[in-house]
Amino acid sequence: MEGFLQDILIQDFHFLRPYWLLAMLPILLFITSLWRLNSNTTAWDKAIDKTLLPFLIDKKKDSSQKAPLLLLAFLWLLCTLALSGPVWEKLPQPVQQREDALVIVLDLSLSMFAPDHEPSRLDLAKRKLRDVLDLRSEGQTALVVYAGDAHTVTPLTDDVVTITALVPSLSPNIMPLFGSNPVVAINQAIQLLNTAEAPRGKILLMTDGIKSGREESAIVGLFEDNDYELLVLGIGTEAGAPIRVNDGGYLTDTSGQRVIAKLDKEPLMSVSERTGGKYHDIQLADSDLAYLLTDVIPVDEEELSDSEEEFDIWFETGPWLLLLILPISAMSFRRGWLFSITILTAISNLTFTTQSIEAAEWIDLWLRADQQGAKAFQNDDHNQASNLFRSRDWAGAAAYRAGDYESAAADFATIETPDGNYNRGNALAVAGNYEQAIAAYNITLDGEPEHVDALKNKAIVEQLLAQENQENAEQESGENEDSESQQNSEDESEQQDENSEEQDQESQEGNQDQQQQEQQSEAPEDQEASESNSEQNTPSDTTNEEFEEQQALEQWLRRIDDDPGELLRRKFRYQYRQRQLNGTANSAQGGEQIW
Repeated sequence: MEGFLQDILIQDFHFLRPYWLLAMLPILLFITSLWRLNSNTTAWDKAIDKTLLPFLIDKKKDSSQKAPLLLLAFLWLLCTLALSGPVWEKLPQPVQQREDALVIVLDLSLSMFAPDHEPSRLDLAKRKLRDVLDLRSEGQTALVVYAGDAHTVTPLTDDVVTITALVPSLSPNIMPLFGSNPVVAINQAIQLLNTAEAPRGKILLMTDGIKSGREESAIVGLFEDNDYELLVLGIGTEAGAPIRVNDGGYLTDTSGQRVIAKLDKEPLMSVSERTGGKYHDIQLADSDLAYLLTDVIPVDEEELSDSEEEFDIWFETGPWLLLLILPISAMSFRRGWLFSITILTAISNLTFTTQSIEAAEWIDLWLRADQQGAKAFQNDDHNQASNLFRSRDWAGAAAYRAGDYESAAADFATIETPDGNYNRGNALAVAGNYEQAIAAYNITLDGEPEHVDALKNKAIVEQLLAQENQENAEQESGENEDSESQQNSEDESEQQDENSEEQDQESQEGNQDQQQQEQQSEAPEDQEASESNSEQNTPSDTTNEEFEEQQALEQWLRRIDDDPGELLRRKFRYQYRQRQLNGTANSAQGGEQIW
């Protein structure tokens, strides 16, 4: 029992908010001042004889005036202890997560190359897709892309960071089959929701159009047997624009005329209305997402599920001290306790509200996060500054100064301006990612062709990239020459061994004594050779060989391009071939539009 009490009182007992204990100092000063005002030493003590003073002054009245002060001090003490959060026991707390599921269906048909939204529909759609992912703080999210066939980029997951990393690689060029088949894509999105058994599911269709009639009716029919909500985001303009192709020209039809891709709103608005969903045109601002996604829906218990993870929280006993405060609060209705009522009300409100408020640092009361980051930046504490800044451009500058160029590039990537891409290119160049740096400089020059610094740095990085490619080529040629010379030396050694064996066989019978003498004369040399060979086969040389093999392996791995777009292209191509073998793949029909 003593050991248990000792463990509780010494090891685990502490205050969650110990700074509240400093609130005892004001009440001590306040009570001391009031105590002196009501002390026994008064002006009558100097004017009346001490033997007559007890009969002229009522001491009980003085004690009754001091009692409220003592009770007020005791009340203040209890409130201060309650606010400081005394704890000594942990309780397991299950983690609940919201089962809100959203499947994003993105159109990657050739019409997304149309430039009626600068620079193209595809670029605006990808920016809007990143905005949607930034809003997904809860629930699970999936991404499906489609052209002539549909493919799942990521299934339902709460890791939106991975999806965001794949967004720049999305392009109609990675799709194995041209065309536009939203029915298959929406059907695949519904299958993902059914597999996850999500009670509340939404499908966000980001497209530049569907065909009215049979295709529209097919989409409506997919939502007859479920409660999923279809949200449609229309991309493009009614005036439309020609479709750019890779060679710099424009897509033409069979008659040689340019194809003008126009946004037909009526089928999109009709299908969203018939399924009970919503429709909105894509906007540069966030008004479209505010209309489609920010529904103020109360969270039901059915939408919450217990996660497999649990965490322990401290069981706070401070609120139980309020039971001792209540009887004293009841006495505050007496005359002369009005001041104490005000104090009790204020402190009691603080006691209840601070249950869910985390203790902030003292500096947070005076400086914003960006101001704290600027202060750390001036003090050359760039690591701390990069963590404090809420402004991404300043956070990227601090990370760049700290030598964390990858974090700096990630911060600058969120700034879609010429200067933001220029700074991202600088960070990538210093980190050694020359190709990505050149791409960032190109984006800067597209928006500001006369950007002098970008032109200068791009030229430098291109020289470095060319030098690196030349070194890699020379290294590859050197490795090939080494392998050929090694093979030639092995062949020569084999021929010499064969010749020596033949000579030994011919002279073995007639020259045994001479061979013994030669062996005896060559014994010291052979011994020295064996010793030198043993020295050459030391563990250090073995370690060097393994190290060289590891370096060669790393060089081969560096030659493999980390291109998510190429990986997605191969994945989609493999899936499409498997569907062809299984007879479930969509095939381009004669005369069907490929955009």
